Amino acid sequence: MGDGSSRSGVWAFSVPSEGGGSRPGCLGYLRSRFATGALVAFPLVVTIFFARFIFNLLDRWSYPITARLLGYPLPGVGAALALVLILLLGMLAHNVLGRRILLVGEKLLSRVPFVRPVYTGAREITKAFTADRSKAFRRVVLIPFPSRDATSVAFLTAEFEQHTPEGPQRMVSVFMPTTPNFTTGFYLIYPIHAVRETSLTVEEAVRMVISGGLIAPSLDRILATPKEGANETS
Repeated sequence: MGDGSSRSGVWAFSVPSEGGGSRPGCLGYLRSRFATGALVAFPLVVTIFFARFIFNLLDRWSYPITARLLGYPLPGVGAALALVLILLLGMLAHNVLGRRILLVGEKLLSRVPFVRPVYTGAREITKAFTADRSKAFRRVVLIPFPSRDATSVAFLTAEFEQHTPEGPQRMVSVFMPTTPNFTTGFYLIYPIHAVRETSLTVEEAVRMVISGGLIAPSLDRILATPKEGANETS
C-alpha cells in the first residue's frame, strides 16, 4: 500500500497497489473494492442519516396540524414550515423593527430558569462561529497537553498581559477541540512562551481534528514554524 500522501503533504485514503507482476485473487479484489466503497459511503451515510433525523423530527411536530386540517399527516410539511420560519427570522433580523422584536423575545427567554442556560450557550456558540476571523480563531498553535511530554493542536483566541510580582507577563488563551466533535473542547490559558507556532492553517487543523488525524499534513509540516512551512511550499 502506498503512503497515502499527496504532493501537498496531505494524507488521503489509498487503494492497495495491484503491482508486483501478479494479479490479485478474487477475494483480494473484492476486499479492496469493498474497503474503497466503505470509505466513500461513510460520509454519505452520515449525511443522509443526519438529514433524515432532522426531517423526521420536524415532520413529527407538524403531524398534529396536518392531521387536523387534512385528516391525515402529510410528510414534508414540517421541513417546509421550518424553512419558512428561518427565512422570516432572517428578514426580521435585517429590519430595525424586527431586531427590536427579536430582542424582546431574547429577554423573555433569558428569564426562563431552565431555558436560559441552553439558549445563552447556543447563542454564544453561534456568535463565536459567525464572528470576524480576526476576533475568533487567529492561528493554530501547539500546546503541552495533557502533559508536558505530549503535544496537542489548539487554536489561539486571544493574547493579553497579566501583572505578576515578577512584572508583566504575556499570556495567551487557546481553545483545544476534541475529536470528532469540534464544538466541544477545553479553554486553556498559557504563558506565551509555552505554546509553539505551527505552519498549519485553521482549515487544515479543523479537518485534522474532525477526521481524528486521518486527513492531516505530514508530521514535518505540523511541527514546522510558519517560516519553515513557507519555505517548504515555495
